[in-house]
Amino acid sequence: MDSCIIHLDYNGEDMNVKSNSVFKQLTPGIILGLAVLVGLMILGGANKVSAQFLQFHWAYFFYAILLSILNYLFRFLKRHYCLNRGGAGNFTLSNSFHLFLASFPLSVTSMKVGESFKGIWLNRISGIPVEKAVSIFLVDHLSDGLSVFLLTVFGTIAFPSLWPAFLTVLVLFLLAVAFIQIRPVVQNFLNVTEKLPLLSRLVPVARSCMDHNPDLFRFGPLFLSSFLGLASWVADGAALFMILIGLGYPATWALVGTSILVFAFSMLMGIISAFPGGVGVMEVAMAALLTLFLGFIPEVAAAATILFRVATFWVGFLIGLLILYTTGKSFGVQNNEGRIIES
Repeated sequence: MDSCIIHLDYNGEDMNVKSNSVFKQLTPGIILGLAVLVGLMILGGANKVSAQFLQFHWAYFFYAILLSILNYLFRFLKRHYCLNRGGAGNFTLSNSFHLFLASFPLSVTSMKVGESFKGIWLNRISGIPVEKAVSIFLVDHLSDGLSVFLLTVFGTIAFPSLWPAFLTVLVLFLLAVAFIQIRPVVQNFLNVTEKLPLLSRLVPVARSCMDHNPDLFRFGPLFLSSFLGLASWVADGAALFMILIGLGYPATWALVGTSILVFAFSMLMGIISAFPGGVGVMEVAMAALLTLFLGFIPEVAAAATILFRVATFWVGFLIGLLILYTTGKSFGVQNNEGRIIES
């Protein structure tokens, strides 16, 4: 999240500017993502995982993709809402959708790199200052985190005995939203916590984001963006549910709860990790949880994780990569036009 306080310029006039082709930035994440999928095949037993693919009812893979598209729709609505409330009022719906799709491949880059490029592209299209644009994208990520945190409440469907813990999560979410509304208290809290070793880098980012976009932290916008985020992640949880049905599991409420809980926890691990897009962390967490909850059958857990990530992540990545490659010049991302000032 360091990009919220990075000074950005794409004219190349600063001595610290490093030219970065956006396509070059994608390579490490793609290699990592492929290595993780291959690793899951090996850990689950390549022959056994392959047998799961052969027995899989592939119509449910198509359903998972449709649910992933629904996820993208809700995420786009949230992103467009945040951009308009954040000051990009002249940003048309078509341009917003174009930028949203073209940004998919950046999910395999670090947040610092990805949000910086998106900030530059948004500046080129709408004229909004780059640092403000970057902060809007980071606020969008913050609402994602709150949404995923809240999504764990749905785990009570599968584990009713844990309802006190999930009720605590819900209460903490509401308290956090209410707490953010009291600016003097928040500022005092940030002044105290920025001295702590673990928070010394995150607090300035949070302070900068709140200063650049105070309107997005009001109760109404924050609640609406979190609700849209929740709806989007429920769709992805339902996609995991479809994958498990395709692997032969009966459609029960317990499986619904398990799917959503596994997805939410894995997603949360990916968000708080330092890995680009949570690649690697999310897959390992999901495979481990599925192994635990589905009766210790590693090949099923590995197959489900691979199918889910392909349907909900890599299909969208390829679509975005095609759009980025064919229309990239409209964002100034080819011929090393994107430049990031290293902090």
